Amino acid sequence: MNKKGFSKYYKMLVVALLVISPTSVLADDAAGLATGNLSTADVCGFGVGYVGGFAGLGDDATTIFGSITYGFSDYTDGRIKFGFSDRDAPNADPVILIGIDFKYEFMDYYDKNGSQPMDMALGGFFEYVNYEYGAVWEFGGNYIASIPYRFASGRKLIPYGRANLRLEQISIDNADNKSDFRFGMNLGVKYELTTEMNVYGELQFDGIT
Repeated sequence: MNKKGFSKYYKMLVVALLVISPTSVLADDAAGLATGNLSTADVCGFGVGYVGGFAGLGDDATTIFGSITYGFSDYTDGRIKFGFSDRDAPNADPVILIGIDFKYEFMDYYDKNGSQPMDMALGGFFEYVNYEYGAVWEFGGNYIASIPYRFASGRKLIPYGRANLRLEQISIDNADNKSDFRFGMNLGVKYELTTEMNVYGELQFDGIT
């Protein structure tokens, strides 16, 4: 048995996720992350996978994307994201976005050696969006914390937060590239509708320098 109580058999859990994620861009020239966080600090478990679908509403763009998450160990998982971002601008068309992230859970609320105050994880991410004016690349690291609250029904409500620091590069057509370090925060909540279906809601505050 691993830390989550799952068997060692590989299993794929299909999860339907709906997110409304307004983005507040606090710097005028910041592009901002298109896919948010949408994850608690808890990893999914070794050999366990999740499939998700998301919608994000921001100040200047609407994003729709899917993700596949897989647990590489009891304390590490990774995720691939693919979708489209549509800027709120005249004659703008939906463009492709790609993202990859991973996290390592170094504090487990359900630690078998004794209860911990919360789940905590460190991780990294990459995101690419090819807008009409140029491509946006994001490389960074993040810290995630979450704590589960279990109802009498057995379902869990899990508030979480993330802080990220990243390098943002904007490759503008026919102009010099722009690179800056950015800081962002995400506050959200995950609710278990069933054992195989979760719903997330999240707010993102981005572009802070």
